[in-house]
Amino acid sequence: MKWLIRLVLAAAANGVLFLIAAVLFDEFSLSFTGWLVGTALFTFFTMLLRSVMAALARKYASSATFLGGVALAWVGLLLTDLFTSRENFDLEGVGTWVFVTLIVWVGTVIYDQVDDRLIDAVHNRSKGRPAST
Repeated sequence: MKWLIRLVLAAAANGVLFLIAAVLFDEFSLSFTGWLVGTALFTFFTMLLRSVMAALARKYASSATFLGGVALAWVGLLLTDLFTSRENFDLEGVGTWVFVTLIVWVGTVIYDQVDDRLIDAVHNRSKGRPAST
């Protein structure tokens, strides 16, 4: 059950981040369908790759954590861009790629700070227990 809550919360956070990036960058075109498909694909790819990155981070310590997070965001965006039609999800230009990757990465870092607390609160609430502080 916790993985489902984590998946839904991550998808919601990623969807908001894509909307912010699309508003800020003219070279990031995003239709409603592209937003839905892109959010789903990006969430899937990043959750799948996260375990690989976590293993590398444990092995190579803090420098891998920073670089791995940025790389994870970039690879997730690249795969999403490749698997989604250009009419629905399209990133163009080096600057757009760099800044959208950084926006998504920063948003993910912020989300990760509250992720476990949100998961526990939702899980406890579904079990009828009060949320722990």
